[in-house]
Amino acid sequence: MSRPTTDRAQSETVGIILLLAVFVVSASAIGVAYVGGVGSDADEVVVSADLSADGSDLRVDHLGGDALPNDELTVVVRTDGNATRYPFAPPPGEFGPGDRRTFSDALVANASNEVRLYHDGSGGEIERATLTPAPEPSVETGAIEGTVLGPGARSMRVASGASLGLRQVATPLSGATVVVDGAGRVAETRTGSGGGYRIDGLAPGEYDLSVTAPGFLAVTRSVTVEANRTKTVNVTLDPIEPAEFEVRIDDTEARVVGTEPVTVNATVENVGDEEGTQRIDFSVAGAVVESEPLTLPGGERRELSITWRPDPTDVGTVELAVASENDTATTTVEVLAPESDGVAYVDRDGDGTADETFSAAELADRGEFDGHLVIFDDAEIRGEFSAEADRITVRDGVLLSAESVDLDADGDVSIAGARIDASFTGWLGLSGGDIDIDSGGRIAARGATVTTTALVAPGDVDLSAADDIDLTNGVFSAQATALGSDGAIAIASDGGTVTTDGAWFAPDPTVEAGDED
Repeated sequence: MSRPTTDRAQSETVGIILLLAVFVVSASAIGVAYVGGVGSDADEVVVSADLSADGSDLRVDHLGGDALPNDELTVVVRTDGNATRYPFAPPPGEFGPGDRRTFSDALVANASNEVRLYHDGSGGEIERATLTPAPEPSVETGAIEGTVLGPGARSMRVASGASLGLRQVATPLSGATVVVDGAGRVAETRTGSGGGYRIDGLAPGEYDLSVTAPGFLAVTRSVTVEANRTKTVNVTLDPIEPAEFEVRIDDTEARVVGTEPVTVNATVENVGDEEGTQRIDFSVAGAVVESEPLTLPGGERRELSITWRPDPTDVGTVELAVASENDTATTTVEVLAPESDGVAYVDRDGDGTADETFSAAELADRGEFDGHLVIFDDAEIRGEFSAEADRITVRDGVLLSAESVDLDADGDVSIAGARIDASFTGWLGLSGGDIDIDSGGRIAARGATVTTTALVAPGDVDLSAADDIDLTNGVFSAQATALGSDGAIAIASDGGTVTTDGAWFAPDPTVEAGDED
């Protein structure tokens, strides 16, 4: 930018005329003016002012001397024969030492501007200057242009050997919105009939370019703009895919015995872009046994766990299916016929199937079991019953009764929904037996019924686990129903929590755990 030039007029020294509205300028390098007759007492007023350019803005600085009312001051700018007046007022008040007034765009760039500061009351001139501001430097900018395409109809073409094939032809997409955001600016345009767009006047820097159109997935690109360069960015938009639910079965039991329940774990995924709701059907041998609606946003998945309990007539290989409106996944399970007197089995290899089955009498005589002991049918045992195993499960709805019950497992023990009963076992039902459940892992007793009631001397209930104990909605009784005193209920978790929400106890239990719900 060239520096503004100032041609200050040098006035002659004249005598001070003490008449109203008479104004005289003395010869001075810094522009000192003596203003006479501006007050009622006709005292002399001394003013020093400076006129300068800040680009096309005019600045007037009061360098020293006396203050003058704003409504008595005016600047006149003459450029190319045109004169423009800029009064100081409004605002009201005075223009005093140290004050500055700026008049925006009062000067014409790259031209000679004759500037005069006048005192309106006298018509006298306080300061003059010739200012030639240089034009503002132009900012070097860049541009982004390109074409937005969308998928078009498939077209037929002839390949080598006269074989025919189909290909997808991209077509220009008009009316798409293109936005660039960066370097302190946001600019927007729309594509024309040929899918083209161009955005000019972008300062150099990094921009995010986003392209949107109804029915299409939005696309965002990072673009670097350089000065005096045009960046070409072509974008192809993919159509929004409708909701489509794909289904897969993750795992299930390969074989079960009798009416042992089967759990099917499946995953349903919406591979489309839009949210959708579809009905998910669970079928057994071609017949739908359970159906629920499922809503999934685009790209989301949901894991499902479905339980089916075979009927006694379902012996053999049974096909299970989980189906959406778009997809179906199937698996098979082999349902084995239970032995007529079988009430329990041992799963030694953890595959969910019976390796050895036991009647109630065999179960009572065995004592130790290598593997997972599963009591799947009512087991009414004469005398005391004690079982040690890696894991122990008494299935939902199954009754295990004996004069006393002792279940000891290295791992988890599950009696959820089952009934464990050692009540009224003595002579005439006067006493009850103890029920001890000891787990090296967790005890799952949600909804279980554990009772050792008696007329006079009920037994004790002792639940001990290394991990969590869940007694939610269970019933636990060691109560005397006639004369005598109640037994005791003791619950202890070495390193987990004890959950008792909705559970009923008689008498009140003693609980030892880090957390009790």
